[in-house]
Amino acid sequence: MNGTIRITIRREDREKTVSAKFQTYEIRTEREMTVLEALDHIFYRLDATLAYRRYRCGRKLCRSCEVKVDGKAVRGCSVLLRPGESYALEPARPEALIRDLVCDFDWPDNNLIP
Repeated sequence: MNGTIRITIRREDREKTVSAKFQTYEIRTEREMTVLEALDHIFYRLDATLAYRRYRCGRKLCRSCEVKVDGKAVRGCSVLLRPGESYALEPARPEALIRDLVCDFDWPDNNLIP
């Protein structure tokens, strides 16, 4: 098993006129980790400018960790990323984007994941 998880994240701030960019991070690990664990690793060890919701209920209920992984909306607290694989992360609701992976909960039609 290749000990690296490669994650490309769409970075954007709706308040700035700069267009979105994609930034790639590599996490050296031999174990699977959830999307939130990977984002924590990136934030605390590689790039403290990354915006994402760090709160988690731990029970797949609150939806604060919703993101798109390879185009599919998921709850980041429960989806595992595997070493040796590459993933693309984007905001779950780009129309409600605040910054990077953070979306506005009060945006209309926020029933993305049942």
